[in-house]
Amino acid sequence: MVENTKTLDSLKPEAVKNGIGLGLIALVLGILSAYLLVGAKSMMAIFLIPIGVGLIVPLVVAVLFCFDLRKKIGGFWNLRQATSGIFIMFLVTYAVSNIGNVIFNKFIEKDMTERIQNTVVGATSSMMKSQGVDEDVIDKKVAEMNSDFERKNQGTIMQTIQGHVIGVIIVFVIALLFAAIFKKEPPLYLSDN
Repeated sequence: MVENTKTLDSLKPEAVKNGIGLGLIALVLGILSAYLLVGAKSMMAIFLIPIGVGLIVPLVVAVLFCFDLRKKIGGFWNLRQATSGIFIMFLVTYAVSNIGNVIFNKFIEKDMTERIQNTVVGATSSMMKSQGVDEDVIDKKVAEMNSDFERKNQGTIMQTIQGHVIGVIIVFVIALLFAAIFKKEPPLYLSDN
């Protein structure tokens, strides 16, 4: 059991390392998704790119990182240990990804958000035209979408803080779900009892 305690002491540093790696992967996938979205022409592509590149691939990578984290601490952890390790990993991932996205959008590709918005508006307009929707209805929808985008871009500091607090709560809930899935209690013959 001394070996298990020793490996559990390394849980937090290993979770941070895995979180940095997962965060960088999520950041790269997010940037890739942004470039793919800008080049997208159809609503189907605009719908599927974020799901595939922004959700499914990171989810698969997160599962692999959870297995790796459990293996690094000896292969066994209870629900509490799994929750704390996975939460730390996901929290670091969230921080790295968000900081990287801010740097990318503020300093590298300053107009990326606007380009994505233009792509979404253009694809929506094209789809509505192909379905035979009246031009007045299309113009109203485009104006509504532009208004929504403008409102989102003019967020306050409190809205940003509130968004991050909600983000951390969501990260915890997801970590709890992952912990319930990936917990692995040691066999009875390995425990103290």
